[in-house]
Amino acid sequence: MKKISLISGVIVLSLVIFGCVASKRAQVEALAKCTYDIQSINSMLVGGKSVESFDTGNGINLASIPSIALAILRKDLPLEANVNLKITNPSQKTAAINQFKYLIEIQGNPVFEGTVDENIRLTTNEFSIVPLSFKLNLFGADKKDNYVEKIFDELFKREKSDNFMTLKIKPSFRIGGNNIYYPTYITVDTNLLKKLKI
Repeated sequence: MKKISLISGVIVLSLVIFGCVASKRAQVEALAKCTYDIQSINSMLVGGKSVESFDTGNGINLASIPSIALAILRKDLPLEANVNLKITNPSQKTAAINQFKYLIEIQGNPVFEGTVDENIRLTTNEFSIVPLSFKLNLFGADKKDNYVEKIFDELFKREKSDNFMTLKIKPSFRIGGNNIYYPTYITVDTNLLKKLKI
């Protein structure tokens, strides 16, 4: 009798494990098939000033702006923005996102990482707009880098460079009370500044 109970327990446990593995695989596939696009970028500020305010039509002289000149001297010049991320599910399977990490890179170097806690459930062809925000120091966290001139050169160029400012995300789904993250970061956009209307 004990042997039968033990066998039954093993079978039930195996079915539960198989079900979790199958569910995990299905969710990973659903996340992989979703499309991730930048809907818009709002309120990009450098040193608390809108990027549009730096373009006088006669070129840009950052040193002539006292607050920016002081920030450059201190090597503490913040760049901040709000980004609207559009997530669309084109597949037949429901995609569920419990939380995701997002990463901002400049020329391949990670400069900011954030997290969004938002339960998103998308059926076929449904989409959701998720607001992201970031604030980073253009001299890097250790103040050894200097992206100031590069950022302004890139902002006011007619043709933005690919792979200059990149947004990546790593979504997760919940199984058994645990967040299971997608295996790698998903590249959303390698030309983030192009979405900024200047």
